[in-house]
Amino acid sequence: MNTNEKIFEGHSVPKMIMKFALPTILSQLVTLLYNLADTFFVGRTNNPSQIAALTLSFPIFMSLTMVGNLFGIGANSYISRSLGQGERKQARKASTFSFYGAIAGVMLIIAILFFFMSPILQAIGAKTSETFIATKSYITWTVIYGGIPTVAALMLGHLIRAEGNTKQASLGMALGGILNIFLDLIFVQFIGLGAKGAAIATCLSNIIAFFYLLNVIHKHKETIIELRPTKLSFERTMIKDIILVGIPAATIIILGSSANIILTHFMSNYGDVSIAAFGIVQKIGTIAIQITIGLTQGIMPLLGYNYGANNMERVKEINRWSFAILGIYALFCMVLIEIFARQLIMLFTSEPSTVAKGIEFIRFWIICAPGMCFTNLFSTIFQAMGKWVQSLMLSLTRQAIVLIPMLIILNQSLGEMGLVYAQPIADTTALIAGIILYLALLKKIHPEVSSNQSDL
Repeated sequence: MNTNEKIFEGHSVPKMIMKFALPTILSQLVTLLYNLADTFFVGRTNNPSQIAALTLSFPIFMSLTMVGNLFGIGANSYISRSLGQGERKQARKASTFSFYGAIAGVMLIIAILFFFMSPILQAIGAKTSETFIATKSYITWTVIYGGIPTVAALMLGHLIRAEGNTKQASLGMALGGILNIFLDLIFVQFIGLGAKGAAIATCLSNIIAFFYLLNVIHKHKETIIELRPTKLSFERTMIKDIILVGIPAATIIILGSSANIILTHFMSNYGDVSIAAFGIVQKIGTIAIQITIGLTQGIMPLLGYNYGANNMERVKEINRWSFAILGIYALFCMVLIEIFARQLIMLFTSEPSTVAKGIEFIRFWIICAPGMCFTNLFSTIFQAMGKWVQSLMLSLTRQAIVLIPMLIILNQSLGEMGLVYAQPIADTTALIAGIILYLALLKKIHPEVSSNQSDL
């Protein structure tokens, strides 16, 4: 058994899922904690304008994740499938191109923000002077100063995970998250810098995470990751495969951020309390999606490798276990939040009007949990197999076809609660679309496998 077989096929499917997904889930939990820490410490100021700055900054900061997904998810799929086919040279080429492609992408974002910061902030809803100043400060530190190390760390995490080393990839991201919590305590709580302090903490922690992951690659003698710019390859077929698979993952972020900008723009008409309350709801609600991302990012190289090796029975079993795990998890999240809504909101602020509004929002918003969990899993299955068309169709259905129109329509008809209802409607619709696309893919892919293998 060669090295790749030991990494990707060394145990039963449940053990392999645990091996690949558990470290990623744990790192996502830490990432979630540091995201929540920003809101927690800034929320302790009981200043709605400071909390609103985090909410308004979120879609812009997520543009960094968009770049990371475009190149990272595409490279993850390409590399794991290449390893399954025994093509280590192609995997190495993909690592170099995707890393420097991501760096170029984030430099473009930084340039746009540098020249057009004020009109962008006004467009997304930073209407009061205090909110504008806090939002500008947060974006300056997290994106303009911290954008390159943040995306570089994300990319290294994707690349290290693609070759099966999920433990080290997760440790690097977890390290950044833990440092961010301690730095939040210093800059926000002790020094009192508010949203600016949270941004400085995020910037510094991502720089440290990047250097840790760089050291992991340097010490791994059998790594296929190649970061020397002299090894850049612009092989057309490889680039096309990476970009096409990465586009749906990036589209999710682009459309999600667009929807968030529309949502916060509309929500700003109802005041800073509504923006602050919904920002807290988003932080809590992302627990479901963050854990799902941990599972799906963990199993992606496992799925990609086995698909590349034409081991369809193993792919089938990985999918079956993943569906079961996420189904139980989504139900757990819904029950937990319905029971403890007040306690969860009050973790972030004790301001009475914000607490009351947050409870009202979150009891309806969390209905989206099943749709969010399974839609993410369907997208991961499609991406791991290189089926970018199905993944893109699912992303467009969820965000462009349903969510954004629903935000506009329901805001006009139902006001601020209509903005809350839009997400569960979009995710439930996407869940139905995902099932249809998945079943259609099974029928299409069945002739591609040998006659003695069943479908997925």
